[in-house]
Amino acid sequence: MSWNKLDLGPAGAWGERGLSLNSILPPRLDFTGKPMKLRSLACALVLAAAIAAPAFAQPQPAQPRPGEPVRGEEWYRGQLVELSEVLGGSHYLRILCDGRGDQRWRDYMRGVIEREPSYNALLVEGFNRGYRNEEARFPTCDQTTRQMEAELRARGVRVAQGLRARHSN
Repeated sequence: MSWNKLDLGPAGAWGERGLSLNSILPPRLDFTGKPMKLRSLACALVLAAAIAAPAFAQPQPAQPRPGEPVRGEEWYRGQLVELSEVLGGSHYLRILCDGRGDQRWRDYMRGVIEREPSYNALLVEGFNRGYRNEEARFPTCDQTTRQMEAELRARGVRVAQGLRARHSN
């Protein structure tokens, strides 16, 4: 059956709407059966552009993984505060067990403040909060106190490594 002999219903219905057999046929082939050159060229160009597009795409900045914090200014400030709280708590536990002569974590905190003077008040406040929190939890030095100081030290290392990774990028 050829395209022009299809039964499309009453001929009057098509004519009333301004439709002809050519307006409803798929545009793949004309009535002579020859491929339409312009349409083939257009399809080939679209296909070539689609294939080549990834090669010309600019690299996108790395998107954070789900659950991973965005590493902007707010994240940085939060990490500095967390580090200062850890240092304050570690300082209290260390002087509780080893005496007031051990100023290791206070000295480390001074170094952080020297590197980030614009956050001075925030860092001092965090250090003092961490100190007071551990002071309220551990009135005497025992094995639990020493274990907590080791855990805080490990947490501080993780936070410091995250901060270092931000500065190395």
